[in-house]
Amino acid sequence: MSLIHIMLLVWSVLWYNANGDDLKPCEKRSRDIDEFMKNHPGIMDGPEPPQCDEDGYFLPTQRRSFTGACWCSKRDGTAVPGTLTRTEDAIDLNCCLDRHRKAAEVLEQNPFIKPKPWFPHCTEDGSWFPKQCDDRSGDCWCVDSLGNTVTEAHTYENGEIDCN
Repeated sequence: MSLIHIMLLVWSVLWYNANGDDLKPCEKRSRDIDEFMKNHPGIMDGPEPPQCDEDGYFLPTQRRSFTGACWCSKRDGTAVPGTLTRTEDAIDLNCCLDRHRKAAEVLEQNPFIKPKPWFPHCTEDGSWFPKQCDDRSGDCWCVDSLGNTVTEAHTYENGEIDCN
């Protein structure tokens, strides 16, 4: 490899990293908002940076202090439809991935806890699967798009329940 090729390779790597093209979605949005606010110092109530997890993706629950808005978010930052609410109602905000993360935290902090926490079944995009089952008891029930129970929990052989 020639010296020119090596120099071009080093320059491209440095340029790539300097421009943040390797940032995860939430990190990139935070950087973009920071740049916007620096370029528009007269805006007092501009966009707020999102809440990111340690891996640079969006947390399942997003909140905006200025507007009081809360919603469930997919890892890429897309809002889960039907979850937008105001801060006063946020106690009822039931994000599937947030509930899943909290159950994992409880189990991580105390791996010998009895009974084990229930883990909700979330779709790949962070929404609730219509059919939820408690693997510990075998009980299954149906939920709406916000995770609210729409049928009583029943034990069904092989988890058979129609939630569509």
